[in-house]
Amino acid sequence: MPGSLNTLFKDVAKQVIAELGAALDTTITYVRKTAANYDVTTGAVTTTDTSFSFNAPIEFIVSDEEAGYQENIAKIMITPDQIGDNQATLQDEVLLPFAGSTRTAKIKDIRTFRGEEEYLYIIQVVF
Repeated sequence: MPGSLNTLFKDVAKQVIAELGAALDTTITYVRKTAANYDVTTGAVTTTDTSFSFNAPIEFIVSDEEAGYQENIAKIMITPDQIGDNQATLQDEVLLPFAGSTRTAKIKDIRTFRGEEEYLYIIQVVF
């Protein structure tokens, strides 16, 4: 029974997030950052980024002014299959549309919903 409930939650989350994302028509790009590699001979640090673009529901929580700069916080709902069945991490980035341009957002918090495996992430970003 637990396996079938896990599959049900995963399927429902995937369907709801896909339908909300399509209805709201907001395309984001999730940038998956890999672990950095340091080359001791050259002193260079390299990473390989993988990008995933898809429609996602976004809830803009607050826009506030901090030390003369505007700070925006939003929540984004995604499912693991949208980011290559990877676990979302704080090192990753999200590119999202805001006020007529694309903004790079830093992941501030990740809420993971899971049974036997993850089925939903609610990601809080700041930009």
